Amino acid sequence: MTHADLLPEVIGVGAATMDELWRVPSFQADESVTEASDRVVMGGGPVATALCCLAQFGHDCALLDSCGNDSTGMEIIQSLQAHGVHTAWLQRWPKGVSARAVVLVREMDGARQIHYLPSTAPEPEIRDDFMIALSKARLLHLNGRHENVARLAVREAQRAGVTISWDGGAGRYRDSIRDLVEASHLRIVSVDFARKMTGLHDPFQMAKALLLPPACLVVVTAGTSGCYIAQPGEPVFHQAAYPAGRVVDTTGCGDVFHGVFLHGWLRGLSAANCADLAARWAARNAEGLGGRFICSSMKPDVQLG
Repeated sequence: MTHADLLPEVIGVGAATMDELWRVPSFQADESVTEASDRVVMGGGPVATALCCLAQFGHDCALLDSCGNDSTGMEIIQSLQAHGVHTAWLQRWPKGVSARAVVLVREMDGARQIHYLPSTAPEPEIRDDFMIALSKARLLHLNGRHENVARLAVREAQRAGVTISWDGGAGRYRDSIRDLVEASHLRIVSVDFARKMTGLHDPFQMAKALLLPPACLVVVTAGTSGCYIAQPGEPVFHQAAYPAGRVVDTTGCGDVFHGVFLHGWLRGLSAANCADLAARWAARNAEGLGGRFICSSMKPDVQLG
């Protein structure tokens, strides 16, 4: 498929990585040697993983990103393509280093230590074919990466009436992206992000405070404490988290939640059904190693509800 022919339903702007995950008995503060019980190499990144979920469920998705022209960059592209995400707008830079992370996952509870090597590639360039495709998309999904490019994408989405979805992850709030959050229609944010943006501490109040036009939906996620959903004219309601059969690794559970929730929304489900579906799949993702562990189980014919 050429760039000119690419008209995806969902377009994401964000950073894709390659994650190397090691399952270890404990974390060590001092110099030591530890035997691992498992290891996987898997693509990651919040927006990228959400798109992988959506693509596996049958949505046509594409990612705008940049990476290095190195072996890691090729792995990133191949991982996205394996899950059905279009990579025509994933730009490779000859002298850039692609993003990679090493994640130590503790066996007893799935806790993580993440060691991250960021990409040295510059922000991707927005080209005419991307803007044309964006104007015809149903959804633009962002999390604040490639901030200047995201701002240009938001302006085009606003002009064309495209719905904007926001992923506000823990530890990712900063004042410079506040305008991007405030431009979004679907706001799914962690309790940490919501607290820093609103200055509030009660998740019910956070959800209400974030439900300002043009927002039509706010979800404040709180891990094992579930999530809090706000819509105009309705009381905030709580969706309980589902327990994993066995917690192996919590990497990517929030990203899976986003992807599945947006899948339900694109299929016309109620917010309550979207939240329930997303919570179920996020719990299942914690039962294996890697942020996209559950993606291969997502098929277009999986029963919704």
